[in-house]
Amino acid sequence: MQRLAMFVGFILSATLCVRATGDAVAHDFHYSRFGLQWNAETGTWQGILRVFTDDLEAALGHGQSEPVVWRLGDEREHPQADDAITAYATTNWLLTDSAGQALEWHFVGKEIDYDITFIYLESESTTTNHARYASSSGFFELFEDQVNEFTLNRADASLRLWLTSEDPTRPILPHSHE
Repeated sequence: MQRLAMFVGFILSATLCVRATGDAVAHDFHYSRFGLQWNAETGTWQGILRVFTDDLEAALGHGQSEPVVWRLGDEREHPQADDAITAYATTNWLLTDSAGQALEWHFVGKEIDYDITFIYLESESTTTNHARYASSSGFFELFEDQVNEFTLNRADASLRLWLTSEDPTRPILPHSHE
């Protein structure tokens, strides 16, 4: 219930911020949330990455020599949008093993609800103890104050981490099994 309340608060805050400042003005805080659930039947982490749509469009266009109009969620969405989102999300939100090898993510799809984009990802088959670290560099190239939250939920435990450019990688399991 607490998670639901936090999510609703996040959405309301985001909506109020956009409406108070107007559509053309960027929001005042920079935040993403990657909620992961362990699926014991498939042996995969299944996740929903929630990001501000305008931040995602800015990140997808960052460093490109020619500006790209992504129009995410629009009927005229750029035809390469899913590929670009997949590449960005799967390289900037990671679960890694003790050797630093990242689990491979599979893009399941996306939904865009005005100013929030929901990106659905699923890991390759693994074991629950394989992933040792959560790391993220998403949007750090754009915002000094970016915070990327990870929540990991298994049947026996849950964990919430806040990742910043100063602390982009955090352990998710004790290292006693190595």
